[in-house]
Amino acid sequence: MSSEFDLRAIDLDVPTHPTTNSIRVETTNYGKILRTIAGINGASIPCIVICTVLDFIFTLITLIVGSTNLSACPIENRLPIYLVVVASVNLASICLACISIFLHVRDKDESISGFLCVTFSAIMIIIFQLFNFIWLICGTVWIFAVFDDVQYTAPNEKTYCHPNIYQYTLASIVLQYIIPFILCCCKNLSLMK
Repeated sequence: MSSEFDLRAIDLDVPTHPTTNSIRVETTNYGKILRTIAGINGASIPCIVICTVLDFIFTLITLIVGSTNLSACPIENRLPIYLVVVASVNLASICLACISIFLHVRDKDESISGFLCVTFSAIMIIIFQLFNFIWLICGTVWIFAVFDDVQYTAPNEKTYCHPNIYQYTLASIVLQYIIPFILCCCKNLSLMK
């Protein structure tokens, strides 16, 4: 038995006045969150420039100290390599950050290619930061494992390390723990005002 259905006979009641229940859609800008985590969303351009220049100078000094003293620390031959690797990763991060900040400040990250470039740079910077954190832990273990045994006077002995390389690495590692803590405290103090 087949029955036919007449579509013209259907009556649909559609309200003609707007409803009072409006739907609000909130979106999350994950690109902005990613840029903030990577340090690209800085509000103050002079502050960003000063911090980047200081970071670049510190990174170049670290690279020079590590690369010119590759065999100057027999007690722990990984210390100069530690400095070269941390400086190389930092240089890559600085380059990516400069490109991303330039695109972000010029509002070029609103286009799809700019957005992809900034997002890729932010992801790479976060990966580099995670690597540097793990590498910092390795450097900390290496430097403090020989802290009591290192000597700077007899270069022919296995306990020798050139004072420049050892003391610079020690100061660098200590500062890498202290500076983020100080910056975090300063940021929290400025938020309290």
